[in-house]
Amino acid sequence: MGGAILVASVTLISIIFFNSVNNSDKFKEANIKVTLGISKSFLSIPVYIAKSKGFFSEEGIDINIKEFSSGKLATNSMFSGDVDISTAADIPIVFNSFKRSDFCIFATFTSSYSFVSILTREDTGIKKGIDLKGRKIGFNRGTSSHFYLAEFLADHQLLLTDVELIHFKTADLPKALKNKTVDAISVWQPHTHKAEHLPSVKIIKFPSSEIYRTTFNFAVKNSYAQNHKVVLERFTKALIKASKFIQMDKKTAQELVTESLKIDNETVSALWDGYSFQISLDQALLVSWDNIGRWSIDNNFTDKKMIPNYLNYIYLDALDTVKPDSITIIR
Repeated sequence: MGGAILVASVTLISIIFFNSVNNSDKFKEANIKVTLGISKSFLSIPVYIAKSKGFFSEEGIDINIKEFSSGKLATNSMFSGDVDISTAADIPIVFNSFKRSDFCIFATFTSSYSFVSILTREDTGIKKGIDLKGRKIGFNRGTSSHFYLAEFLADHQLLLTDVELIHFKTADLPKALKNKTVDAISVWQPHTHKAEHLPSVKIIKFPSSEIYRTTFNFAVKNSYAQNHKVVLERFTKALIKASKFIQMDKKTAQELVTESLKIDNETVSALWDGYSFQISLDQALLVSWDNIGRWSIDNNFTDKKMIPNYLNYIYLDALDTVKPDSITIIR
């Protein structure tokens, strides 16, 4: 009798285990549909790698990627419900934090200290940061171009009021510098690289420093994070695979980016080492958002007088499950 019960118990456990594994396989085979909104830029490189190498599919995700001309537009698409997940740079995150609290960041996947730069022409006579005083500087208001310029000037004992600011669309900044409409510009890649290679003009780029680290992150609405924890874990695993691939096979990764972004290989190679493609959530992220938040208040981008607690805008569970050692945020 006891033997029969034992056999039955073992059989039942085997059936449960088989069904569990089978259901897990079916979960992956089902390829959960996820719509991802990204900025079509160098910052999104790990996404292109994950797509090209099939890492999303390996994790059971049927990815539909929608490309936008900026991270801001991708983020707006997430808020409107057109995409499930979006890429988001620092400035849109902070600006939106003053207006809403229904979203969160679950991973940083790209960062760069050289994404934004200050450029000038050789004929301006500008050789040091302090030489910008009283000069005309082209920038894109309310973007990382604007914030970086403020940080750069402060690092050289200058204020934004010490220069003449002229607003341009980012794509028009190199032309404004070449045509001598301005004496210098604050601009991000790949427009920096384009400006440096303008014909018949000698461009000088100020050396990049660690005054501002641009980060690119993944954002979702809180409701999506709460209801799709496993999806975010699998999504994060795919990006971790992409990050490892980039480190292991730089040449192939660059070739895939050249094809995906339709950028020549020379440009890709020239820009590559200025970026870190690591999956993380670090304490420096919150410090940076605090700084941008105070700058936003000081420059009247919001009527709020206090910066939010940015720890409330971080979703830790997904990364904590798949790669806990990549989290350095103090909890």
